[in-house]
Amino acid sequence: MYANKDVILQLIKDSSIQVDQQDINEILEQLEIANTGDVEAMVNIAKAYKKFKKYDGYLFWLQSASSKGYPDAQYLLANCYIDGEIMEEDYDEAFKLYKKAAEAGHPDAANNLADMYMNGEGIEVNEKEALKWFTFAAEKNIPEAMFTLGILYEQGIGVEINEQLAFEYYLQSAENGYDEAQYRIGSIYFEGILGVERNMAVAIQWFEKAANQYQVDALFNLGYIYENGISVKQNGKRAIQYYNQAALLGDFQSMINIAHIYEHGIDVKKDLEKAKKWRLRAEKQMIEIEK
Repeated sequence: MYANKDVILQLIKDSSIQVDQQDINEILEQLEIANTGDVEAMVNIAKAYKKFKKYDGYLFWLQSASSKGYPDAQYLLANCYIDGEIMEEDYDEAFKLYKKAAEAGHPDAANNLADMYMNGEGIEVNEKEALKWFTFAAEKNIPEAMFTLGILYEQGIGVEINEQLAFEYYLQSAENGYDEAQYRIGSIYFEGILGVERNMAVAIQWFEKAANQYQVDALFNLGYIYENGISVKQNGKRAIQYYNQAALLGDFQSMINIAHIYEHGIDVKKDLEKAKKWRLRAEKQMIEIEK
């Protein structure tokens, strides 16, 4: 059924998604190649079905390519088993697929496999195997794996504590654009830990990098720095800008701090009415969190 050209053409016709003729021709070309047994084309057609929200077709082609041992298909299919959104959740199957893909050299699968070993999902907890696969993924430039290795070496999980190595992994991850690592590096320089001297200028640079990716804790920290004038000129207006972005992401403490700035007139006109509104927003957010 899902290998039939007429099925996908009808799907495109019925979809609200605009597709030009060139894209249609490309999809049909990939379908023809997929029907010859080409695994890469199979995954491309699977993604086409997913784009048009025909998830049975997505799974059909992923399973077809996965059965032929294609690591990318195994990885994507494992993700489906983990998400449990378009098929029944099954951590055991996800583990098997991630392991096959990881052993074939798929770096993202290796990272997810390591997570499962670390958290005991689909397999018993095995810190040694987790470390092995996180290291493999990090060597393949997966920033999330680098970040996790930073945590392991900082906290001594499955390894001896090594602050220098922890910092190096955090920094590698941050330099590869991972927002959580950028925030962590900022925090390290902010606090002066892991053998690193406190340096507020560098901390702010890293917080700003993370904030540009809407990392909520980095946004809050920048607001806090400018609200209190920590190694910078106190600037309530700039603090509000950062706090407001964090508040939009649901951070109730940022809402409280905005109220505090208006209550005390920190670089803005004192406005108790605005302060009251922000405190009410914070209270509502706290109630939502507690539900």
